[in-house]
Amino acid sequence: MRKILGLFLGCILVLHGAAQQYNFINYSIENGLAQSQVRAICQDNKGYLWIGTLGGLSKFDGVHFENFSINDGLLNNQINSIFNDSGGNLWFGTNGGVSYYDGHQFVNLQFKTELAENSVMAIAEDQAGNIWFATDGGGMVYYDGKELNYLVLPRGMDNNYIRHVVSDAQGKLWLATRNGITSIDKNLTISDELKDVNATQLLIDGPVIWCSTFGDGMLQLTGDSCIKLQVQDGLISNHIRAFVKRNDGSYWFAAKNGISKYMNGQFKNFTAKDGLKDPNIKCVIEDEEGNLFFGSDGGGLTKFTNEDFVCYTQDDVIGSNVVMSIMEDQNSNIWLSTYGDGVGVFTSKGYFLFTTRDGLGNNTVWCSMLSNKPSVWVGTSNGISEFDGKTFTTYDTDDGLNANKVYALQEDHTGRIWIGTKEGVSLLDPQTGSITNLDIARNIRAIYIDDNDYIWFCSSDGLVKYNVQTQNFRIYKKGDGLPDESVMNIVKDREGNYWIGTTNGLALLKGDQFYTITVPDNYASNNINFLQLDQYNSLWIGTNFGLYQLSVKGKSEFKSTDFIRYSNLDGLKSLECNQNSSFIDSKNNLWFGTSYGLVKHQLSEKKSKVATPRVQLKDVRLFFEKFNFSNYAKGKIPKSGLPNELVLPYNKNHLTFDFVGIYHTSPDKVKYRFKLEGFDEHWQPLTTSNFVTYSNIPSGDFTFHLSATTDMEHWSVPVKFSFTVRPPFWFTWWFFTLCVLVASGLVYLIVMRRRRIEDARRETQLIVDKSKMLSLEQQALNASMNRHFIFNALNSIQFYINRQDKISANKYLSSFAKLVRKNLDSSLENEIFLEDELDRINLYLKLEQMRFQDKFTYTVAVDPEIDPQAIKIPSMLLQPFIENSIWHGILPSNTKGHIQVDVKKDENKLVITVRDDGIGIDVSLAQKQGKKAHHDSKGMELTKGRINLISKISQKDCAIKGPYQIYDQNKKVAGTEVSIVISL
Repeated sequence: MRKILGLFLGCILVLHGAAQQYNFINYSIENGLAQSQVRAICQDNKGYLWIGTLGGLSKFDGVHFENFSINDGLLNNQINSIFNDSGGNLWFGTNGGVSYYDGHQFVNLQFKTELAENSVMAIAEDQAGNIWFATDGGGMVYYDGKELNYLVLPRGMDNNYIRHVVSDAQGKLWLATRNGITSIDKNLTISDELKDVNATQLLIDGPVIWCSTFGDGMLQLTGDSCIKLQVQDGLISNHIRAFVKRNDGSYWFAAKNGISKYMNGQFKNFTAKDGLKDPNIKCVIEDEEGNLFFGSDGGGLTKFTNEDFVCYTQDDVIGSNVVMSIMEDQNSNIWLSTYGDGVGVFTSKGYFLFTTRDGLGNNTVWCSMLSNKPSVWVGTSNGISEFDGKTFTTYDTDDGLNANKVYALQEDHTGRIWIGTKEGVSLLDPQTGSITNLDIARNIRAIYIDDNDYIWFCSSDGLVKYNVQTQNFRIYKKGDGLPDESVMNIVKDREGNYWIGTTNGLALLKGDQFYTITVPDNYASNNINFLQLDQYNSLWIGTNFGLYQLSVKGKSEFKSTDFIRYSNLDGLKSLECNQNSSFIDSKNNLWFGTSYGLVKHQLSEKKSKVATPRVQLKDVRLFFEKFNFSNYAKGKIPKSGLPNELVLPYNKNHLTFDFVGIYHTSPDKVKYRFKLEGFDEHWQPLTTSNFVTYSNIPSGDFTFHLSATTDMEHWSVPVKFSFTVRPPFWFTWWFFTLCVLVASGLVYLIVMRRRRIEDARRETQLIVDKSKMLSLEQQALNASMNRHFIFNALNSIQFYINRQDKISANKYLSSFAKLVRKNLDSSLENEIFLEDELDRINLYLKLEQMRFQDKFTYTVAVDPEIDPQAIKIPSMLLQPFIENSIWHGILPSNTKGHIQVDVKKDENKLVITVRDDGIGIDVSLAQKQGKKAHHDSKGMELTKGRINLISKISQKDCAIKGPYQIYDQNKKVAGTEVSIVISL
């Protein structure tokens, strides 16, 4: 039912205060701080913060605290002041003296007995390098590098109660005392510069000296001029304990009840209601990144980064911490739709709240819109409500809406209102009040009206593209390239690309192509709750894991390092952003809702100066444990305390490097890259881990390189640590040399042993072969003097005697005797001259010719180039072959035969050929079959055996070729031929 209610401003508008929460981050005992009462803060040359408390000293790297006490060498656990001198040494003022730290250990300097109860309130260094200590009642003490010196100021106790000391460019020391400002020049001349002021701290700012006081506020001293800044001027208190000037030119004053910022003549105060956990501030510094750190008296340490993120909660301004929608009206008022507390609006007069009592359809409001009328439209859990500045008009299901729960609103160019509900889409014509429902999809979370007659609906069923003219639509789902079908929001960039947020990641629709983009860090980062595109082409992404910024101009592919994440450390009270709860106002502020309040962020194209992390290699561990490397190093590296010129044995090669990138602004953004030169070829992938382990490091020289970044553009200067791993003794040159010598010796012994074995074997074989040779020679002798030959020779002699042929008998007997003698002589030698062998053959052939008269003739021909008296051959070599020719070639023939013996030289070989013109091999073998041989000659087999042994023993090539059957021109058998080849 349409409901119209008027407003009576006096009774239904509620004015709230305008408090807001700033980015104050507190660290206390629960976070690791030594004690909650902070008295002094100082940053050293490495970037560490040192925090002095009443219960010990803390060293802070932005994430972790490391605490020190008297057990670690401090003179006292109460630290009142800290100073970093020009040499990088840290001085800690305590009760009855000081401690200084050189990077390795604490060294204590105790005051004389009279000052044993006095505390050191401040420390400074003069131009001569003397360290001055201001005490609470004991005057000044300075250390000249050798001893402590004491200086008492005139005018009583108050003048000797010194809270602060600074040195100017002329070398003069300025002291803030209970009784005013006093100076000490190089000659130790003491002068009163300002009396009757309870001074707490001094700052020399060019020609101006700033002085904080107890009772008189802040003083600006220029020559004889003194300007006071006090409560009536906006200062938070006239009792200022400490102050600092920031790099941006602003001054920050700390008091018991809060902090004042002073810039361009204007004060801005911060107290507990602005997010300061403990406003009782004792000290303040600005670090090198521009962060402010405040030490409180019981509330620990507080960091203030900047005023970029401002939070509003129900405890401060807004009625509910859960803001679901934000918009700006024509008067620059900011409207907030809340979950359960109606609609609020920031105006110049304050914050006003509208609820159901004022005519709002429901106090749970999901979305809002400013129409062209202009009217404010809001979608609630009970329909939509229009506020025209005077009255609320509400439309619900009774008026035709398809559902009462309304998640999205948009006005088209005709003035019609498109409504996204739990059940789908409704279209309202405000002129007529008529409502049309479209059955497109369910749970319409966002609506975007394009400039080309298309409307995009983000639903739980996918992304719907609706053509207003044709009323046709298409639903894009996971199969089309979306990372998830539950679509939450959509924006269009200046290049015409669409960015779509889902519950499972970000998508880019470029033309007809979807690109899925994964938001880094956490699965909750990909639950996209809102998208906003600013004028600088940055896409702001609200997720369940914080706020992300992504520069999208001209890109479709993104790396994790392209995303900038904002979290609690940047000022967000909660990481969980609310669904479609974002807006960029006319002043270029990004407003967005979280589960714990509203956040305002000032957008700017100019990037703030990015400080690179200060990288420190903290420790080197062995096998994951702390280890004393003193036995393997030449002392320690100054300041770092790491082992110097570390040389490790081969079995201590499992090292862990602990490091930190100090970036106090946003320590969660620090990423590291590293490489071990000599082991890694390239930088290893980025990591957020603050340690790395290398195991099984081989022998060699190595250098560990480490660098850090927060934005992938600015990298810290790499830190380096070099060390050496010695090879095991079995990889050393002397061991190699020894192994080579031993191996060579073993090889030599093995070779010699094998050689002796081989020699012995050869010698044994030689003996065996020679024995065989002797046996064969004996057999050859026997063969040459076989019983048949001797018997036949004697018969021939007897024949000639019986015939009374004395001449023939004498010739035969003489030749036989010579042959026998030569055979016996040859048997004594392995080798004989060729001439002797030829003589023996001639005798043998002559005897056989006399015996077998008219059966054969013979010829022995020697090449003229051969000297028979110079060449030696095996003894008794030829007779078996000649004997074979006579008995098996010539005698079986019916014709008179001829035996030819040729001795020739073929290169470096001697060739002896025995040729006959007998019956040939084939006929001879045929005649032997079935008959008992009349002559059984084994001489040829014996000779072949001898030739093989001679080749083996003498390593000379000796061979028998044949016997072969030879043929005439008519291819008839012409006899037999055999050749003996002997290497010369």
